[in-house]
Amino acid sequence: MALGALGSLLDRSLVQIAEASADARTYDRQAIYEVADVWDNNTFPLFHAATASISVGRERRARAALVWMADFGSERRSWMVEQAAAAGYSLERLLPAPAAEPLHTRDYRGQVIPPFMPLTAETALELGTDYDFAAAEIRTLLIERVGTRMTGSLVLVPPRRYDGGLQAKNPPRLNLRLEDVTDVHFDSDDRLGVALHCQAGEIVIGVGASGRLRATSGTVYPYDPAWHLSTAGRVANQRTPPREGQTRRTSERRRPLPEGAVLVAARTVHSVMLEIRMVRYAHLADRIPVRLLASALAGAGAGILAAGSLRGSRRERALHNLVETWIKNGGPALTPWFTDELHRIVSSERLPDATKEWIEAITAPGASLPHLPTRPDLDLPLQAELRLAKYTAAHPRHETPKNASAVVVLAHPPAEQDSPNRPWQLHVSEVDDVSRFKLRTDAFNGSHGIRKDRETVSVASLILGRDSLDVHGREARA
Repeated sequence: MALGALGSLLDRSLVQIAEASADARTYDRQAIYEVADVWDNNTFPLFHAATASISVGRERRARAALVWMADFGSERRSWMVEQAAAAGYSLERLLPAPAAEPLHTRDYRGQVIPPFMPLTAETALELGTDYDFAAAEIRTLLIERVGTRMTGSLVLVPPRRYDGGLQAKNPPRLNLRLEDVTDVHFDSDDRLGVALHCQAGEIVIGVGASGRLRATSGTVYPYDPAWHLSTAGRVANQRTPPREGQTRRTSERRRPLPEGAVLVAARTVHSVMLEIRMVRYAHLADRIPVRLLASALAGAGAGILAAGSLRGSRRERALHNLVETWIKNGGPALTPWFTDELHRIVSSERLPDATKEWIEAITAPGASLPHLPTRPDLDLPLQAELRLAKYTAAHPRHETPKNASAVVVLAHPPAEQDSPNRPWQLHVSEVDDVSRFKLRTDAFNGSHGIRKDRETVSVASLILGRDSLDVHGREARA
């Protein structure tokens, strides 16, 4: 029961990732990242459970792995229950009741730290007590189509209204996350001063003299090393137990590192998920072959459980076949990726000679299909749908000045020379030295014509539709 549920979570993850990346018009970067991130710390527990010598041991290890996975937080636990149910498993009776999460915790210094807070009228009032919104500037704006919804995030840099002590020279950043964005009007020339109005069912953020954002809900997290000195921080400090008395996440039990083909298969799955997780960085969205990677590992959970139940040489052969099947499923486009990954495993892990010989055989010249390029088309499409627009203002980073920059992610139809059955693709444009960034809501409404107004060889404006998106700067990648 527990082992089957654990394996099903990997298979359901691959299904979710494949669906979220199937078509650029409904690409869900956030879902892809969050699901892939689950397997950073849970791939090796899955293999550990699947390869126990007896069925009772496999079940015991699987139950422990599920409890460890669910202990990450209430959202992770809910995701597990939902996905296991979709695969026909009930996890509620296998998992302990969800633990109450404390409102505030303390960092390694013992200082109280802020929580993620829902954007409400009370939150806006609390933040306004400690930070001067009228003098705040927008550091980062990101608006994105997530599936069919529109979401947003803002980074505000406001002056403190309280003495930051030793951290006074390190400005705070308020990270706002907006759900179901309904209205956007932003101009980088008008980004000083913020007004935050929150009420039931609507958040309105005024920016500068005439900018605005509207959303139905959101959260905020103050990234402020001096927050414990703020009015809200001092109140929280009185209500939060010492760090020694806080409930902490249970440490993962140490386990022996898998060997041979088990280690190779585990490292391969882990690396695939880390590669997929790279879509967290918007500028890499069109470089990560998410759909191909997820399709290559389709059914991996069931395959791992079947191979793990075998013993000795039969298990080794089954895992060899499983890894080779993943490489075959990936096709010629992913052959270089799998080859490089297997070479990294050989160079970084202690493997038996027989395992090394197997890897050498399946990665030898001529053993693989011809390599095909996976590099995205570099020409800007003439017609496209806007998926993401991000602006970052000029600012110091680790005492090094950073120029203003922008990232634009587009979904475009197949080119004339492509097969008409080819799905829409993503195209990323990166712009440096941005001197102007303007964005309106209608930029995200359907397909628009795209053009460039070029001033010099390297400086141009990227314009979408009737100036609903206008980015002026130096091309970094287009």
